[in-house]
Amino acid sequence: MNYKNARKDEKRFRAVTGTSLELFDEMLPYFEEEHNEYFRYHYLNGKKRTGKRSYSIHKNGPLPSIEDRLFYVLVYLKNNPTQEFISMIFDMEQKLACQYYHVLVEILSKALHNLGVLPARTQKEFDAILAELAENNEKVQLIHDGTEREIPRPQDSEKQKSNYSGKKKKHTRKNAVITDMDGKIIYISRTVDGTMHDKKMADTLYKFSIPVELWQDTGYQGYSPKGCTIVQPTKRTKGKDLTEEQKAENRKISSIRIKVEQAIGGAKIPHITRYECRLRKNDAFDKVLPVAAGLYNLNLRLNSRKAS
Repeated sequence: MNYKNARKDEKRFRAVTGTSLELFDEMLPYFEEEHNEYFRYHYLNGKKRTGKRSYSIHKNGPLPSIEDRLFYVLVYLKNNPTQEFISMIFDMEQKLACQYYHVLVEILSKALHNLGVLPARTQKEFDAILAELAENNEKVQLIHDGTEREIPRPQDSEKQKSNYSGKKKKHTRKNAVITDMDGKIIYISRTVDGTMHDKKMADTLYKFSIPVELWQDTGYQGYSPKGCTIVQPTKRTKGKDLTEEQKAENRKISSIRIKVEQAIGGAKIPHITRYECRLRKNDAFDKVLPVAAGLYNLNLRLNSRKAS
């Protein structure tokens, strides 16, 4: 498999990478800049070079161009392959397949950051986004929700208990996700145990530095941070049905709140975020969801640009 052949068929290219040719071309110059900057100071194995130098790719290597390297990491993310399989289809040693992924996904993350589509991960970054939203909007409206991702069954019995999701009937890890009303993912929390409730994540992992109108589902019952206006469906009480007006209002709220579900689905187009992630090195599980969200946000931007 190689980039030049895959590019000849756009439908097949999208199938194996999860991205369009247009999105690929949008990322490429940013990826190239970060790629050359990294290899100017580092070897593929992460060790620092003794002196800085301009970097050129060996044309007889398994990934002989910048395009091939961006293509490789996108194929890895989209298909979540075993390293034996990816090394075979790209004709390289298994050790190289691992090294290339961990280096190139970091480079891709930096490229997406430079494009301005990577979601915040820390409270400080989130506060900066909130401040920017407050400057550009009279009323800031946000939607939040939690998402689970499957992990291999931990060997430690305590970790098995803390990461077993009764909802998914699998061992999982969780993140909180916050989007704006356009569906852009603006914040992803740190990764926590699969047993943690969505409301507890909201209580402990993030806060709102400005007044916002916050849309949420009934799983956040009782969550009402200071200064925020909560928009939430009315929960049915035991032995008492909802009125037709309440049902209609719930449907209206759900039709808006579904944007966060669609955003999470968009961030899970790469199979590495949708199915069991086997990677453990370099905290890979925690880092990959923001990269996938960045790809989704960039695609959202391109679609918005076309529409206008």
